[in-house]
Amino acid sequence: TVKITVTATTPTPVVPVKTFPDVTSTQWYYTYVTDLATAGVINGFEDGTFRPAGEVTYAQALKTIMLAAGYAEPAKTGAHWASGYLTTALADGLLEKTVNLDSKISRNAIAEIAAKALKLPKSTLTRSPFTDSNNEYVLALYEAGIVTGNKLADGTYKYYGVNSIVRSEFAAIVWRISFPSSSTWNWSSMLPLAALD
Repeated sequence: TVKITVTATTPTPVVPVKTFPDVTSTQWYYTYVTDLATAGVINGFEDGTFRPAGEVTYAQALKTIMLAAGYAEPAKTGAHWASGYLTTALADGLLEKTVNLDSKISRNAIAEIAAKALKLPKSTLTRSPFTDSNNEYVLALYEAGIVTGNKLADGTYKYYGVNSIVRSEFAAIVWRISFPSSSTWNWSSMLPLAALD
């Protein structure tokens, strides 16, 4: 006599990949954008586009970075939808002074907010990998594997810290926070991100 045991399992549903007509598979940020959009972390616009060259605002950056770092979603403290994020960021020292939530955010400001929110340790680098930046927050994110800078034709790297950041670049940073497989940082306490509007 042979006894056969059959165990039924429920198949794991496959989530369709979320794509955008203005983000093609040949673009450097394709994986970042599609992974984050598929996971519901970032969204496109009502017309179905992502607008990768669109500039990120302080409101969008504060919300996404703070939630990624484990902050609870704060209640509004003013008329702006992101007023609670600003209040919390000021109280916790992520920002030193109030900002216009609808203004463009610089790459240096992204680095400062993210490094402080993630409580990254100070960089141990004795020499910056960037020819244009020694910013302590940029270096902390670099060591954590979150920012890489832009490689120039001569093989050097620049961070362009005073420049605004666009949605494709911000998606790369958020992706590295959300999916830190190559990072040296301890990400076990990270919470899921809310959508970037």
